[in-house]
Amino acid sequence: MKYFFLPFLVLLFGCTKTETTTPQDTLPPITQVGANTAGCVINGTVLVPKNGSQAIGGSAAYGLTTGAGINFNSPIVGDDYLYISIKNLKDIGGDGICIRLNDMTQGVGNYIVGQSNGQYFAYGPNNPQIIANIYDGVNLGKTYYSSPNSGIINVTRFDYTNGIYSGTFNCSLYNKDNPSDIIQVINGRFDLNIATLNH
Repeated sequence: MKYFFLPFLVLLFGCTKTETTTPQDTLPPITQVGANTAGCVINGTVLVPKNGSQAIGGSAAYGLTTGAGINFNSPIVGDDYLYISIKNLKDIGGDGICIRLNDMTQGVGNYIVGQSNGQYFAYGPNNPQIIANIYDGVNLGKTYYSSPNSGIINVTRFDYTNGIYSGTFNCSLYNKDNPSDIIQVINGRFDLNIATLNH
């Protein structure tokens, strides 16, 4: 009789609970073709844009957006700000980062990240800046600013005619409420086509 229960006990105790894990986000490749991709790694966590749910009657919640100032167009191309916003709007407490170039008349090349004043669009500082909002699991999140010479935005394609802007970025940011709290943003990349983004 004891041999009858042995296979049953092996089966019972041999089974283990299968844990389900969420697949880790991966960065898109670095491209210059207008693929409408972007992302970075913030303190070891991958951030890629994710669209959120649209509010009834509201505008669509896109995770990757861009825009430029009214003087960005000709006759002096790039003579105004360009911003790129990368946000996770799908997950509760998703992180986000905003890159702002105040003047792109240089076109392709390195732009040194400077002090952020916490303002966006035309109210931003007279230098490139990066702002990040990081969810801390408790509050609405922490806001981080760039400081002087805290990183580089490398614009690798500036194609005004076709509306394609590509580049990479890396920087360190400080918590606006606790400057000793520093985060590292590495392996940043963006590849945008204005004509097809979010269409």
